[in-house]
Amino acid sequence: MTTVLWLSRHHPLPVQIDYLTTKLGDFDLIIYDKPISTANDALDLALEYNASYIIPVLPLSFIAHLVTVTKSIEPKITILRAEMETIHNCSQIPCPEYNEYTDTIMQSKDFNTGQIIYRHFRFKEFVILKDIKIVTERWE
Repeated sequence: MTTVLWLSRHHPLPVQIDYLTTKLGDFDLIIYDKPISTANDALDLALEYNASYIIPVLPLSFIAHLVTVTKSIEPKITILRAEMETIHNCSQIPCPEYNEYTDTIMQSKDFNTGQIIYRHFRFKEFVILKDIKIVTERWE
């Protein structure tokens, strides 16, 4: 059976589970919601659980490293990313547009004003991360 390793302190939304089921059929979902020190630790977990897919909600540098190293290992591990649509910053909580099946609301703080902000997101789809590039140029 296919194993999906979910690396996030947030659990998947019901729509995300259904999306994965549509794509993969029956699968084992391993949710790892503890802190991870390095991208290599994430890869070690994937290998330990024999995961075919990793869904990392981690710093971009971790994800970039995972995408790079999983290109050259066997068995193949695919890195997935949840595409989330920004709906709005909620003007009230609970948000009247919130759908528990598809949506998540993230609390953050405006560091200039100290105001709490509630950002409303809706799941669209999972995409395969094939490459992550940081393009730079010399600053003269």
